[in-house]
Amino acid sequence: MQLNNQKSIKSALAIATTVLLGTSVARATDVESTLLVYSEKDRVSAAEGAVAVSHNLDENNQVRIKLTFDALTGASPNGATTSKNIQTYTRPSGVGTYTSQPGQTPLDNTFHDSRVSVNGLYTKRLGRLTSISIGGNFSSEFDYTSLGINSGISRDFNNRNTTITLSGSLSVDKIRPVGGVPIPFASLPLPSTSLPRVGPDDTKKTYDLLLGITQTIDRKTLFRANYSYSHAKGYLNDPYKIVSVVQDESSPNPGEPVDFIYEKRPDTRSKQAIYARLKRYFNGNNCDISYRFFWDDWSLTSHTIDLFYLWDLKKGRSLEPHFRWYHQSASDYYVPMLVENRPLPQFATADYRLSTFSAVTVGLQYAFQVIPAHTMKLTFEYYRQFGDSSPPEIFGSLLNYDTFPALKAIMIRLGYDFSF
Repeated sequence: MQLNNQKSIKSALAIATTVLLGTSVARATDVESTLLVYSEKDRVSAAEGAVAVSHNLDENNQVRIKLTFDALTGASPNGATTSKNIQTYTRPSGVGTYTSQPGQTPLDNTFHDSRVSVNGLYTKRLGRLTSISIGGNFSSEFDYTSLGINSGISRDFNNRNTTITLSGSLSVDKIRPVGGVPIPFASLPLPSTSLPRVGPDDTKKTYDLLLGITQTIDRKTLFRANYSYSHAKGYLNDPYKIVSVVQDESSPNPGEPVDFIYEKRPDTRSKQAIYARLKRYFNGNNCDISYRFFWDDWSLTSHTIDLFYLWDLKKGRSLEPHFRWYHQSASDYYVPMLVENRPLPQFATADYRLSTFSAVTVGLQYAFQVIPAHTMKLTFEYYRQFGDSSPPEIFGSLLNYDTFPALKAIMIRLGYDFSF
C-alpha cells in the first residue's frame, strides 16, 4: 500500500531526528518491541509486530535496526457511490466479481495486504556539540516495494539548551498492482475480458526534508518546532480505486450509476507541514501537547492537535491518557461521483481519504516496570472518523443515502521495552 510506504519514509526521518537530539542512553543496548491490533467496524483489520534494537558501540557511535511486519485484511471502500440496486464490480485481477448491496457503501472485500520492512540507522558524535547520521530502509509488499536512504545532522548551541537538526531522505518505490496499472478514466471491464492497462508496473520517487529546533525553556519545559517538505513524482494513483459515473438530473434515474472508471491523479505532489510541541513537567507528571498544520499543492489542508498527560503512579507505574483531534479539507481533485454526458475533468478521485472529514482519537496507556530496566506497556485507543453525509454535489437517489458513513476503529497495543 502507498500509505504504508510513505509512513516508512517518515518513520526513518523521525528516528534520525530523535537520535540527533542527543539523548544519552545509560545502558549499551535498548530493545523496543510492539504488537498492534487494529480493527475497523465491518472493514479492515490489521496486526503489526515491530522490534527495534539500539546499540551503543561506544560513547560516540550508535546503531539502530528496526524490523516490522504487518498484515491487513477485510473490506475497503472502492470509491463507488451507493445505489438502490445491487452493484457488481470486476476484481482487480480481472477474474471474478464482488458486489455491494442496495443502500450500502461499496466495499472491496478482496482487500488484503502484508508488509515487511527493515530500517537501519548509524549515528556518530563529532565532538560534544555535533552529531551526524545515515540510514536506509527497505519495505516490501506483494504489490509494492520501497527502497530509501536518509541522513541528518544536528548541532547544539546556547550551552546545549538549543539544538538545530536537519535531515532528509530519498525513496524509490515500485508499484505492481494486481492485474497491472489501470489506464486512467478507462471503464471497469467485464470479468475475464481484456484489462485496460498501461503496463505491469510503475514507479514513484519521494524526497523529504525536515528542519527542526529544540529549545530548553527552563528545567521543566521543553519546546520543539519543525518544518517539513516532501515532494513526490511518478505514479500517485491508487490502482484499486474507481469513480462512479451517474445519470444526470434529467434522466429517468438521476444519481444512479451507469459506469465505473479508474481514478486519475496528478503525477506530482508537494507537501509542507509546520509542527510545534511543548512538554512540561509539574507535580511529578508530564504534559505533552502538539499542533501540526499541513498543506499541499492539491489544495488539501489539515490541522492536528495531540495531547498526552503522563501520570506517574510511582513504583515504575504510570497512566497516560491521550486525545487527538484531526480535520482536513478536500483536495481539488476529490469528487463523490462524475455525471454522465458532462466533460471529464483533468483529474478525479473518489478516495474518501482526500475528502473533507474530521477524526477524533481517545486512548489510555498503562505502563509498569516488570523488573529493573524492563517495562511493559498496554495501550487502548478508540478512533472515529466522520465527514459530510450529504455533500452539495449529490442529487437524485444519492440524497437518500449517507455518502460518508462514520468510520469507527479500535487499536490495542502491547509493548515490552528493556535495556541491558
